[in-house]
This record gives sequence, C-alpha cells and structure tokens, in this order.
Amino acid sequence: MLIFCSPLFAVVLLAQAAPPEPAGSGVVTYQPWWREAAGSRPAREPQAREVIAYLGRTPLRFGDFIAWLSAMAGPQAKEIIKQPTAQKRALRQYLDLKLLAAKGQQEKLQDTQEFKTLMVALRLQAYARVLVDEDRAGGDGQRLKAQAESPSEQEVRAYFEANAERYVAPEAFTARSILVRLQGAPGAVGQGVTEAEALDRLAKAREELEAGRNWEEVARNFSDDPRSKDNGGLYLDYPFGRLDKEFDAAVRVQEIGKLSEPVKTSGGIWLIQVEAIRPRQPGDFNKIKNTIRKQMIPERWEQATRTYLEEARKQVGFREVANPSAESPGKPATVPAAKSAADAAPAP
Repeated sequence: MLIFCSPLFAVVLLAQAAPPEPAGSGVVTYQPWWREAAGSRPAREPQAREVIAYLGRTPLRFGDFIAWLSAMAGPQAKEIIKQPTAQKRALRQYLDLKLLAAKGQQEKLQDTQEFKTLMVALRLQAYARVLVDEDRAGGDGQRLKAQAESPSEQEVRAYFEANAERYVAPEAFTARSILVRLQGAPGAVGQGVTEAEALDRLAKAREELEAGRNWEEVARNFSDDPRSKDNGGLYLDYPFGRLDKEFDAAVRVQEIGKLSEPVKTSGGIWLIQVEAIRPRQPGDFNKIKNTIRKQMIPERWEQATRTYLEEARKQVGFREVANPSAESPGKPATVPAAKSAADAAPAP
C-alpha cells in the first residue's frame, strides 16, 4: 500500500534547466513523457536512466521512482505502471516525498526524538514486511503463499469429504408460474388488486395458456413477479424453502405438466405448472473441486499464519506475558531455557 504524503508545496521539475552532467555520464536529457502525447497514454515508455528531477545537482531518475514504487506498492506496482493516470499520480507522490524528505534532512529532523521513535516503528514494519514478502525469492512469504493457496488434490478431496453436507444440492423444483399481487401484500406498495380481481386475471391467463399461447407472452402480460415474469414465469432448479410455504406445498402435490388451481400465499395468488422435481443430491466432487479449492484458501491462510507465528515464537524465544502485573518491576521474567538465534542478535 502506498504511503501518501499531501504535498505542501508544488514540485518544480528542473530537468530542462538543470546543470550539465559530466561528459560520458550517459544521462538522457529528460522531456516529461506526459507532455509528449495528446492523449492519455504516453507517446513512449520512459527509460530507467531518464532524469525526472534534480535535487541540487543530484539527478533523480525514473529507475529510482520504479524502485521506490516497487518497495511501497509491492505486487501492485506493475499494475500502477501500466496505467498512465495511476503512474503519474504515483510519480507526483514520489517527487513530493523526495522534496519534503530533503527539506526535513536539511532541518536535521533526523536528530530529533520524534524522528528516531518513528524510525524504530518503521524498522519493525520493514523487517516484518520483507520477511513475508511474497515476491522475495525463496523467502517465507513465498512458502506461506504456496502452502495456503496450492492445496493438493488429496487435500481438496479431504476437505470436501469433511464438509460434505455443505456441498449437498438441496431438493429443488422447476416450474412455470404467474403471480398476481393482492392489495397489502409485501412488495405491493401502490399496487395490488382485490382477491376477486386476482382470480379473474388468473382465469384469463389460464385460458390463454390452454389455448396454446406460450408462457413467455402470458407471463409478461399477466404476472406481477419481478423474478420470473420476463423469463416465461420460470423457476429453474429452484430449491424448496425460498418461496412461501404454500407455494412449496402446492408444488409437491401438483401433477407434473398440469396447471394448478389458484394458490394463495402472503405475496398474492399464483398459477403454477410444475415441470420437474429433483431430489436432494450429494455434491459431485469433480464438478465443484475448483470452487472448493478457492473456498479453502482463506482458512488455509489463517492456519498457515498461525503455524508460522508459533514456529517464529519458538525460533526467536518470544514470550507474551499473560498477566503483566504479576511480574513486578526489577524482577526478571522467567525466560525459556532454550537458546535461540535471537539471543545473539540485537533487537530490531
């Protein structure tokens, strides 16, 4: 994540009026690339040795900016560099930080206690971040990532079997339907009709269906159900229990392919034609294993992190005090007898 610092002053790029570099230095005269193109994309990609500003006589190069961005943004740096607007914003931020840092150094802020305290905190953060950086080749971060995000087929299957109930496909139905909302029904704000008017409307819908008109047209003309009226009144492989209990009960007893009698529910009155009922089925591992693998990742990250931290505690001899008040000042705390690498190393 980028560290943002609001600029207090405008940064003046001095590239065009900068002091000359020694001959043979290889410095490329810098012309800001965002000024070269009329559109939003640069006319060319800047080179690492291109000078983007001067701090006194010291050139700041585009490569310095990329190194800073990579350190601060991590894996997101590549995406930022690809997007001209984001790249310009990050570059502006980098130049502002360089400016303010130079001014702070000039004022000898590094000698203040506030600066030293902040550096201690930043040093801790830097150690931890580099330690678990996923881009550090062979580092702990890469091992953690591989452990958490690359479960084997055997591990995925074991997870599936341990959580089999989660992947059961519940009993479901496929049906066509038309709903006429009643006055006062949920969702019928400013709409709805009387029960007599609803029954009359459903009777007309039935007549049209029995005369051979297709469900798409009849549902569009007669139904008030926003979920299905534009889809021919269809509820496809829809689990029981998601609609009103009266609707479910009617589906269970209705003859397949036949129009029901009007079914009154809290939402209104329905006309239903059941097309199929599918029983409860266990999950098919081969069809859902990729989904399961993705679902496992957060849990595996949590477990891998807990294990990693526990191992780190043992490795460096870290001990948390459960009851600080029990360990009186001046009395040394009980330290584990085992020696660790931390015993010979200075504290960060």
